[in-house]
Amino acid sequence: MAISSALFEDKGKSRSEKYNSISLDRDELAMNLGGGIPKNSLILAVGEDGAGKSIFSQRLAFGFKQNGASVAYISSELNTISFVEQMESLDYDVKYELLSGEFLFIPMFPVMGKSRLSKDFMSRLLATRQIFEKEIIIFDTLSFLLIQNSISEHEIYDLINVLKRMTTLGKTIIFCVDPHHLNETMLALLRSVSDIYLNLSIRSFAGNIVRVIEIIRFKRPQTNFQTKIPFRIETGKGLAIEIATLD
Repeated sequence: MAISSALFEDKGKSRSEKYNSISLDRDELAMNLGGGIPKNSLILAVGEDGAGKSIFSQRLAFGFKQNGASVAYISSELNTISFVEQMESLDYDVKYELLSGEFLFIPMFPVMGKSRLSKDFMSRLLATRQIFEKEIIIFDTLSFLLIQNSISEHEIYDLINVLKRMTTLGKTIIFCVDPHHLNETMLALLRSVSDIYLNLSIRSFAGNIVRVIEIIRFKRPQTNFQTKIPFRIETGKGLAIEIATLD
C-alpha cells in the first residue's frame, strides 16, 4: 500500500505550522474553535437553511485570507457581484484579492445563466486546476450541487475519495450541507469521513433567537475548544460570538 510522503513531511513541522489561522481581532471565533484549523483536514458543516452556514463559511474564508492562506470559494447561492456585496456588508472585503487571483470565487450559476446545472458540472468543477492550487477550498453548499446532479451513492463515495486524496496534498476542504438535501446514507458517509464535524442550528435562548455552532467531532485540535458556540450576525461587523453560555 502506497503511503503519502505528506505524512512524513508533516512530522517535521512545528505544531503551529500544522494549522491555518483564522484569527481576527474583532471576534473570538478562532479561540472558540481551538486556536486554528488543522491543515489537510476535511470539514463538514451541517445546517438547515438560515442556520448561518454561508456567513460562517464567509467568516472562515476571510479569516484564512487575512492570515495569508489562499482560498477557493464555490457558491451555490451567489454570483460574483452578490458575493462581493455580501462580504463588504460584513466588512469582509476581498475585492483586491479577487482581482489578484489570491482569492478564487466560482459561482455555480452565472449572472444570466441557466436555472439548473449541467449534468457534467461536478466533473468540470473537479477538473478546474485553479481550485486545487489554493490551500483552502470551500463548497457552499455542496449538498445543493449533489442534489442538482442527482448524484448516486457510488458517485458521492468517489467524490469523497477525491476530496480526501486532496487533503493528503496539504489542502483543507470545507463543505456545507443542508440535511434536507441528502438522504441519511449519504449524510452518514459525509459525517464518517470528516475530520471536523459541525452542526449549525437556530435556537431560542433567554427570549432571543441565536445561531449556534455545535462541534460534534474535532480531530487534532490545536488547543481546547468550545463544544457550543453561540453567535449573531452584525451588519458592518460580521460574525460576532455571543457571551452567553448554552446548556
